[in-house]
Amino acid sequence: MPMADDNEAVFKERIYLDKDNPNILHDEITTTDNSLTRPWTVTKNYRRQQNVTWEENNCVEGTAYITINKQVYVVSGDGLLMPSKKNQPAPDLRYFKQAEK
Repeated sequence: MPMADDNEAVFKERIYLDKDNPNILHDEITTTDNSLTRPWTVTKNYRRQQNVTWEENNCVEGTAYITINKQVYVVSGDGLLMPSKKNQPAPDLRYFKQAEK
């Protein structure tokens, strides 16, 4: 959502558990900005999962991963698109603008 460029936007967030059901988390976000006619509030509700498996996913700065049609590719240091695993199909080049020679 575009906001005013005056850097006066205020975002307030209230996160709390439901009183009747502790497995529901409420996230109430209120945005006040000069581009809006009045403060805008939205509430997101999240359901707690009982059996959660936490995984660590470190993003290394400077490593570029690109997902194309559910396949993950790597952009090499010289800017070329490379497969990220063995026997991975090449991306469909119809979706890329070809440089003229």
